[in-house]
Amino acid sequence: MSEPVATSTRVRSLSYGLVRRLADFIDPQEGGKKLAMDITNPSGESRYRQEHIRRFEAFVQMGKSPTCELLYDWGTTNCTVADLVDLLIRNQFLAPASLLLPEAVRMPQEVTLPLSSQETLPIHEKQLPVQEKEVASVKPALAQTTEKQHSGPSYVSQENSSLQSSNTDFHNFLFHDLESITNNFDARPESAGGNKLGEGGFGIVFKGYINGRSVAVKKLVAMVDVSVQDLKQQFEQEINMMAKCQHENLVELLGFSSDGAQPCLVYEYMSNGSLLDRLACL
Repeated sequence: MSEPVATSTRVRSLSYGLVRRLADFIDPQEGGKKLAMDITNPSGESRYRQEHIRRFEAFVQMGKSPTCELLYDWGTTNCTVADLVDLLIRNQFLAPASLLLPEAVRMPQEVTLPLSSQETLPIHEKQLPVQEKEVASVKPALAQTTEKQHSGPSYVSQENSSLQSSNTDFHNFLFHDLESITNNFDARPESAGGNKLGEGGFGIVFKGYINGRSVAVKKLVAMVDVSVQDLKQQFEQEINMMAKCQHENLVELLGFSSDGAQPCLVYEYMSNGSLLDRLACL
């Protein structure tokens, strides 16, 4: 069993699974580059120059995580979790910071706000700082068949059944509906006529359309050295995290699917490349 994470824990001592979960939040938004540019040596000089950053970015072409490689390298300096959390918070990566030290991130009160009867209510009525943002009900008219119960593997454990309660109020999608709107999870890049937008440590992000509205579907996929239990934990944690951690720099989670072959998370789609600058299945 891995050691509990504390402020004094060395970054180089973090488990592979935990580092991959951090990367899953950071990689899709190319956050590794942002973090690398903010890391300094004890002298106050930037640790990483542009050629270093380009080297980290090149790991994507090798099927590796730039964030993981950055943390492995930075970890050789004996930096601690406290240093990493400070770096994450400073750059508005609140969800991964909370994953390491929940008490270090100021979370908003969990309050469910009633929606008006207008089903076309925009997802973002107002943008508030994280200290003031309340957890609003998210029930847009995205799909008409999600209330039906289907048999199949569930990635929501009994102890976390509250994921489907009104505490989160996220939409519960059917897996086969998500297959349909993403052309059976077409893995070709969008530029080549497919639906794939990008990928991170735990999942692949696809573009889809629901009732004429663009969404981003993150399909969680078990990687090498990542167990099914780790995948389930990541799924549950990301939903709970997004329910609590509402912030203008976090893309909106609309719902999830847990009845199919792989668990999926459905996010608001942001055009002009800004989706992958913000997304943490994220």
